[in-house]
Order: sequence, then structure tokens, then C-alpha cells
Amino acid sequence: MGRPRTFDEEAILDRAMLLFWRKGYEATSMNDLVEELGLGRGSIYAAFGDKHRLFVLALGRYLGRQDDLLASSFDDLRPALPQLRELFERLLQADSVCSESGCFSVNSIAELLPNDEEVADRARRSLRKAEQTFAVQLERARRGGELSPAIGAPEAAHLLLTLVQGLQIMRKVDPDPARTTACLDSAFALLRNPVPALALS
Repeated sequence: MGRPRTFDEEAILDRAMLLFWRKGYEATSMNDLVEELGLGRGSIYAAFGDKHRLFVLALGRYLGRQDDLLASSFDDLRPALPQLRELFERLLQADSVCSESGCFSVNSIAELLPNDEEVADRARRSLRKAEQTFAVQLERARRGGELSPAIGAPEAAHLLLTLVQGLQIMRKVDPDPARTTACLDSAFALLRNPVPALALS
């Protein structure tokens, strides 16, 4: 019978996630992981598998936290568009924890797709869930007269998903928060119904 593990696997995954986030998959060596995690190669392989498996687990941990943020961000008693706008601020703020490294998910997509099907599958599922969450709120905005009649909720959801993914790339080139805020303000101004909601009732 093997010896029981003497380390916190979740804490180790968090440290691996931050390392892969900062350096990327290819640039992170096993020596880097040994040094960062404080574990021998044998312990890493026994607990998490090879480097790729550890990366996928770390990415899954990151995506899971994004899913939790999406799931806890909306109150059906408040207008939908302001809450979506606040969510985008929180998503972008959450990614600032790793300095100017951008979004771990976006970085992984750019580095490993289309050749890594496991990463592609995780990314697709996460993006689909985000888009569906946006669509639900945008449909609520449409019913409440918040959303411009010029665009449907599904199309607006895809637009917002594309916007937030693109902003993560742009922020690595131009990290000025004022420009990010202005971009979000412009997008939501275009989505907003110019006719006051009371006039539609």
C-alpha cells in the first residue's frame, strides 16, 4: 500500500495553475513545476499524471472558478444589463490576479488549439456555458425593455462573449484600464434600448 499523501492537492493545483498561467504550457518545464510546487517528479506524476494532465487539471480549476462566478452574479429582481456589465468588470478583475498575463483560458486557447482536443473540449464547454448564461440574462433584459430591439438575445450573447475574449487579448497589449472601461461602456450603450422601459409598458 502506498504512503498517504502529505500535501494539499487543491493548494498544489492552485500553484500549478498560477505557474502555467504566467508562463504558458510549453514554457513551463517539469523542473519549473518541481521548484514551484515543492514536490519531486515522482510525487507529481503519482498525484496528477504527466505535465499535460496537470495542465488540464489546472485549467479545469480555473474554468470552474469562472463558472462559479457566473452562477453567483445575477439577481432576478434587478435589471439585467447593469448586472452583466458588473459581471464583466469582475471577470476582468479576477484575471488581474496574475499581473498582466491575461486570461488563462484565452491564453490556453491561443497556445494549444486546434491541436489539443482535450483543452479544446474544456474551452468549448466553458464558453458555451458563459454564452448561455449571457443569453438568459439578455432575454430577461429584452422582456424588461432594457435591450435594444435591433438585436436578439442570442446574438447579443455571442457578441458579448466575443468582446470579453477579445478584451483579454487587447489588455495584454494595452493594459490601460480606462480604455477597457470605455470599450465596455460603448458595447453596453449599443445594446441598451434607447426608449425608456416605462414607455414600452
